[in-house]
Amino acid sequence: MADNFTAANTQNENSLASRRTVLKGLALGTTGLVTGFPFIARAKPATMTVPNSGGALEEAYKKAYFETFKQKSGIQILGAPYMDTARVKAMVENNAVDVDVLNIDATEAAALASLGLLEPIDYDYIDKASLLPEAARDHYLLVDVAAYVMAWNTNTYNAQTRPKNWQEFFDSGRDGQRSLWKLAPQTLEVAAMGGGQPMSKLYPIDLDAAFKSLDAIKADLTWWTSGAQAAQLVIGGEVDVGTVWNGRVFQAKLDGQPVDYTFDNALYVCDSMVIPKGAKNKKEAMEFLANMIDAKNQATFARQIPYGPVNPKTFELLDAETLTMLPNSPQNNKSAIMQDFDYWASNGPAIFDRFNNWLLG
Repeated sequence: MADNFTAANTQNENSLASRRTVLKGLALGTTGLVTGFPFIARAKPATMTVPNSGGALEEAYKKAYFETFKQKSGIQILGAPYMDTARVKAMVENNAVDVDVLNIDATEAAALASLGLLEPIDYDYIDKASLLPEAARDHYLLVDVAAYVMAWNTNTYNAQTRPKNWQEFFDSGRDGQRSLWKLAPQTLEVAAMGGGQPMSKLYPIDLDAAFKSLDAIKADLTWWTSGAQAAQLVIGGEVDVGTVWNGRVFQAKLDGQPVDYTFDNALYVCDSMVIPKGAKNKKEAMEFLANMIDAKNQATFARQIPYGPVNPKTFELLDAETLTMLPNSPQNNKSAIMQDFDYWASNGPAIFDRFNNWLLG
């Protein structure tokens, strides 16, 4: 947690810092006169590199964040391929940080933070009061809200006949093929709810209940490993009902393909932004993050891809049709829960082992 200072102490600290800065500058300037090497301030970078998930997400980032930041700062943002935790860890530990800001899943961000591999977020640049309470973390910043939801093929189910909750989804007495993400996070949360764990008391996850739910439908279960595959399994009718990320099926539904989904009992999952420890352009990176959480820019992003904002003022800037597609809009956030990223950072390795052993069993 950040230290607390009184206003007077802060003023004194700033005054002392200013005096030290002036004296340091004078000393360097004098040295420059003697040695012939004057002090030169660090130049603003011409470009900054922001690895991200690519595809539609990067296109939305370009329009909402990259282009607007260039207009404000003159700095061009360059996209780059997504970096997972192992690559970030190796980069930082080898003092080879060559990127400025990373787009990364919030559970991975929490894990990196717990390992001391991230720079702290400087909230002198970012208006914490303008954000959802969950968004402002010490070492990472949530920037959008997606949802892990239940989707169904409309040739099999309609809104009245589809499973109404996760308990019905995992009911072995129901006919039909089902699909889930082949990874412990998100999948075990909905499986635990399928086993009767209340959404309001989802953490710590009741792992025994979750694995009992998985056992119940194992014979009728198809696993997916990418968002595109998750959507296609349902749209193509290979499964009757499955889990997907809302952004993967919204356009298919609008286009009249045989798929529908619900935000009821959804699990909110988030993209985050982090600054790896040792990044060279920290000041500009913080300014870029501030640009990302601007309400107007978040509205532009939400119009490109249906992931919700972390700045609630954004909702006031969006039309009714767009709001219906956002997971955390006022009409869609009645029965959903935010994933506990810190829980996964602390407990992930042991749970991954149990999940992977279950898959092999």
